[in-house]
Amino acid sequence: MKKMKKMIAVLLAMCLALACLSGCSQQEETAPANAEGNAGTSGGEDASGEGNYLDREPLRIANITKQMGVYLQYAVDNNLFEQAGINVEMYPFSGAVAINEAVGAGELDGCVGGLGNVYALATNQLVLVSEIEIVGSDGIVVRADSDIASVQGEIEGKPEMYGSADTLRGKSFICQVGQAAQFYISKYVSQFGLTDEDINFVNMEVASAYQAFVAGEGDVLAIGMPYIYDLVNEDNCVVAASVSDATDIQIKDPILFTPECIAERPEEIKIFLQVIHGVVDEMAADPELRKNAMTDFYNAVGNDTTPEHLEYELSVNTLLDTKSLAADDFYVGDGMYSVAEFYVTTGTIAEEDLPNVLKNINTTLLSEALGVEVKAFSK
Repeated sequence: MKKMKKMIAVLLAMCLALACLSGCSQQEETAPANAEGNAGTSGGEDASGEGNYLDREPLRIANITKQMGVYLQYAVDNNLFEQAGINVEMYPFSGAVAINEAVGAGELDGCVGGLGNVYALATNQLVLVSEIEIVGSDGIVVRADSDIASVQGEIEGKPEMYGSADTLRGKSFICQVGQAAQFYISKYVSQFGLTDEDINFVNMEVASAYQAFVAGEGDVLAIGMPYIYDLVNEDNCVVAASVSDATDIQIKDPILFTPECIAERPEEIKIFLQVIHGVVDEMAADPELRKNAMTDFYNAVGNDTTPEHLEYELSVNTLLDTKSLAADDFYVGDGMYSVAEFYVTTGTIAEEDLPNVLKNINTTLLSEALGVEVKAFSK
C-alpha cells in the first residue's frame, strides 16, 4: 500500500511538472515582446518589419489652403498615411506666419509651408527637410493705365518687366505683409535702387486685397491665383513682374518639421515624406489626377476656381518629383536662403540669425526616405 501511494505521488508530481512546462511554453508564445504590446516587434515596427506607428500620437501637420496644400489633402482624404503606418492630423492655415506662431506655441510638429517660414528657420523653430513645387503663378500687378506700365525693360535681361525708380517711388503696394508677397515686392523694387522706405505697404488679406484693388485702391498688388488670372484677363491689368523676374530665385513650397520632432520621431517623418512625394510623383505622371485633386481641394477649402484658372495654374507651377529632387543641379533650400539673406538687408532677420537658416536646411531624412541623394543648399 505504501508503495502504491508513493507511485501515485510520483505520477502526480510528474503531471504537475508537465502542466507547468506546458503553461510556461504557452505563455511565451502569447506574451508581447515589448512593453508596448507589439508582439514580436521593437521600436514601433510590426512583425513583417514594415513601419507601424498607429499606436502613437499623430503627427500634427499644418497645411496652407493654397495650391501647395493639395498633396497633403489628397494623402489624408485617401488614408495614405494610415495605410503606410503613421497617424497624421492636418490643420488648415491661411499662411506661413500663422503657422510659425502655432509652432512657437507647441501646437504643431510640422507643416507644408511657404516663404514666411523663413523666420522660424532663423529662430531654430523649424527645419526645412524637403520641397514639393516651384511656384510660377504669383506676380506683381498694376493697372494697364498706370504710369508704371508705361516703362518696360529697364532692368537688363528682363524685357517683360515694367517699372522704374521714378514710377515706383511713393506708390502704395497692397499685399499680405509678412507673407511671400511682401518679399516679392521688396525684391522687385530693390532692382530699381529702392527700399521698403521708398514705398508704402498696405496690409490686407488676399481676398480683401483683390477686391480693394479692383475697386481702385492702391497702385500695385502682389498676389497669386486665382486673382492674378482674373486681374489680367478681366480687369484691365498687366503683370508688372512675374515671381521669377521679381525675385531672381525659384520660389519653392517647403516641408518643415520641428527639431524636437526630427529628434524623437525620424522614422515617422520618413514615412510622411514617402507618402507625400509618392503623391507628387503620381500627379507629375498623371496631370488629370492632379487637376481633379486640385479642383476637389479648392472646393473643400472654399477657393473659387474655374477650368481656365486651373489650366493656367497647372501650366506655370512645376512639380518637384523624385527625379527632379535628385538632379545634380538641384538644391533644397537655395531659394529660402536667398530670402533670408535679403531680409537681413532689410533688418527683418537679424544678421546673427542668418547662419541658423543654413543650419536648418537638412535633407538627410528625405534622402533616406526616397533612396536617392537629395542635396541641401550650403555655402
